[in-house]
Amino acid sequence: MKPLTTFRIAQSNLSGKPGRAAALIIVVAIMAFALFGGAILSQSLNNGMESLKARLGADIAIVPYGSEADYEDIILSGTPVSFYFDRGLVNHVAAISGVYQATAQFYLASLALTDCCTTETQIVGINYATDFVVTPWISELLHRQIGDGEVIVGSDVLIDTNSTVTFFGTTLDVAARLSRTATGMDNTVFVNMETAVQIGHIAQAGGFIPNHIDIENAASVILVNVDPDFDVSIVMNRIRANIPDVGLIESHGIYYALTSALSFITGLIVVVMVVLGFLALLVLAVLFSLIASSRKKEFAVLRIVGATRGKLAAVVLMEAVILSAVGSAIGCLVAAIVVFPFGRIIGIQMGMPLLLPGIFASLLILILAIVISAVVGPLASAYSAYKISRAETYAVMRDGE
Repeated sequence: MKPLTTFRIAQSNLSGKPGRAAALIIVVAIMAFALFGGAILSQSLNNGMESLKARLGADIAIVPYGSEADYEDIILSGTPVSFYFDRGLVNHVAAISGVYQATAQFYLASLALTDCCTTETQIVGINYATDFVVTPWISELLHRQIGDGEVIVGSDVLIDTNSTVTFFGTTLDVAARLSRTATGMDNTVFVNMETAVQIGHIAQAGGFIPNHIDIENAASVILVNVDPDFDVSIVMNRIRANIPDVGLIESHGIYYALTSALSFITGLIVVVMVVLGFLALLVLAVLFSLIASSRKKEFAVLRIVGATRGKLAAVVLMEAVILSAVGSAIGCLVAAIVVFPFGRIIGIQMGMPLLLPGIFASLLILILAIVISAVVGPLASAYSAYKISRAETYAVMRDGE
């Protein structure tokens, strides 16, 4: 015969009433799901916003009039677009008082299915002579300029087995792959301006770019950094006055607009976690109280056979610990199954950049979620354990007659 330890008694009690145990486990699991899933989502949204802020890199974006929304789609989701104006405008912009840096980029939407990928991919041509936006973080991976016929691909872009991609019949060597950013950069490829112009001519010959576009002198966006001594809004007004019929986007305005939305979403997540935690604690306390009342005779018998008051309280608390541990593990596991594989889809549906935390950060959040969830059960059962330990055996047995 194995000794009747506190754990064995608690385990036997729980296995003898599986329905009751399951109900308590479900309550804890729901709270753990909300706690771990909510914490991971909040951290992922914050990571995504920091990634977006780091990738904006310019104070003002100038695009053809009416293309402002398309430009924002490129930044946030990588939706491929093609729009053009005269690249020579970059010289006029650079001459405006308050403009510190100005560079042009060339956009081209690749073909779906016929090219490397199952969906359209955004091709971005950069001018190494003037670029200040892309090269700072590309240089972290590639310590040289992108050569002619080379490409740097985003994390979500498929590449061939021989490390090449093909756009409009042109095969390019993959020089490097970017890490995930949760922004439109993940669906983007970067080439130098010479390669972009070459592909642009091929696309135009195939009828994918209007014939009136001068590919050699075309640009899709002009990115501007404002002199620190000038206000961005003042420089934007000067650009409007000097270069009419263009669209202007304050790049950090995109970030601040999303930050406001992020504050609301994260606040809502915190409220849900707190409310569910309070409800779980309340429901568990009521359930443990009801269960304890229905088990008075059972505990009276244990007292008769020699169990101390402390032993009875320890059994109740041990049951709560086991139920909470199992429930928190199940809740966190289900949250992980939902959040990690489908995090990217969740971010797209929310319209927010969502970058999942790394392994270490995720493990830390997991440990905290399990610890907090596992504590709820014992806390909820503490009063019931106290009542049971104080009950008089004789009175309990007489009540049961």
